[in-house]
Amino acid sequence: MRVELFIARRHITSSGGAFKKVISGLSIGGVAIGVGALVVVLSVENGLHKNFKEQILATTPEVMVMKFHHKPISDYESLMQKIYEINGVRSVTPFVYSKGILRSRTTQDGVMLRGISDAREIKNLEGELKGIVLGKMLANKLSVFLYDTLTLFGVESASPMGIKTREFEVTGIFDAGLYEYNSSLAYFPMKSLQDFVGLGDGVTGLEIRLADVYKAPEVAQQINGEVGYPYYAHHWIELNTNLFSALRLEKATFFILLLLIIIVACFGIAATLIMLITQKTREIGVLRAIGATSGMIRRIFMLEGVLIGVIGTVVGIAIGLILCFLLSRYHFIHLPEGVSSVYGTDTLPVYMRVFDFVLVGVGAIIISFLASLYPSARAAKLLPSEAIRYE
Repeated sequence: MRVELFIARRHITSSGGAFKKVISGLSIGGVAIGVGALVVVLSVENGLHKNFKEQILATTPEVMVMKFHHKPISDYESLMQKIYEINGVRSVTPFVYSKGILRSRTTQDGVMLRGISDAREIKNLEGELKGIVLGKMLANKLSVFLYDTLTLFGVESASPMGIKTREFEVTGIFDAGLYEYNSSLAYFPMKSLQDFVGLGDGVTGLEIRLADVYKAPEVAQQINGEVGYPYYAHHWIELNTNLFSALRLEKATFFILLLLIIIVACFGIAATLIMLITQKTREIGVLRAIGATSGMIRRIFMLEGVLIGVIGTVVGIAIGLILCFLLSRYHFIHLPEGVSSVYGTDTLPVYMRVFDFVLVGVGAIIISFLASLYPSARAAKLLPSEAIRYE
C-alpha cells in the first residue's frame, strides 16, 4: 500500500501543466465549497433550534401537571410534595391558566391568561407583576403602553354562562422572544386571576422545572405512573412536537440540498481521474510490464480520488469553522424585522456540533471514494501491450 500511496501523491502534487492544475484545483475546490457550505448551514440550523428551545423553555415549563377535563386542583400542596420526591425535579410552582378577551380604547383581541406568583418567570420584563403584563406584540396590537387601562372579558368557572368583566392596569411588558407568546399571552398575579375566573384557592396546574430539560419525558412518565388519575403530566417536547418536527425537516432538507453540491463536485473528481488516466496511459503500461497487478493500479487511482476528497474536506471544514466563528463573533448578517420576530433573533445564531462536522467530513470522503471507483476500474483494465503500443 505504501507504493500505491506514494504514486498517488506524486500524481496529485507533481507538475502536469497549467490545465491539469486548474482541473485538480477545481475538483478540490468543489468539495471544499460544498463541505464548507454544509457545515455553516448546519451550524446555523443548530443555532436556530437551540434558540427556539431556550425561548420555549423560558416561557413553558419542562413538565406540567394538570387535572383531567381541566378541573381545578384544590389540594395542590400535597401533590407538590409528591412531585418533589421525584429525582431530577428542581422546582414545582402552581399556576392559573384561562382565556379571555382584552379590550382597549381602540380595539380588542383574544388572549391566553396566565396567573403566576413569581415575576422572575417572565422573560425580559419591563415593569412589574402587579396588574397585567402583556407581550410586546400584544401591547402593540392593542395600542397600549405602561399604566394604560384594559378591560378583560372572561367566563367565571363557577357560572359557565356568566360573563365577567374587570379593568386592569398595564404594569409590565415582556419579550419572550417568540411571536406566538409575544402576540397572545398576558400574565397576571396568581391571586388576581384566581379571583377573576372564580377558582378560589384552586389552581389550573403545576409547572415543574428540572435539572436536565431532556429528562422531561421520563419525569412526566414517572409522574403519570406514581400520581396517576385524576392527574396527568405532559412535557415541553410533546407540547411542541409539530414545531420540532418542522425544524428537523427543514434541517434535513438543507442537508440533502447541500449534499448534492458535494456529489456534483465528486463528478469533477471522476472527470479529473479519467483525464489523469489518459495522461498516464504509458506510465500505467510500464507499471504493468514490470509486474504491477491490476489491483495495484486500481488502488493507486482510488487513493488519488480519496486524497482529493480528503484535501477538499479539510479545506472545507476549515472554511466552515472560520465562517462560523466570524458569524458568531461579529453578527454581520442581520435578519429582516418580520423574520426576526418569528425566530426571536435579529442575527444568525450559530451553534457548532462536533458530530455534524464529523458526519459531513466522513460523508464527503465516502462520496469521493465512490467517485473514484469507475475511473480506477477503467485504469485497472488497461493491458500493458495496449498502453505502450504507440510509444
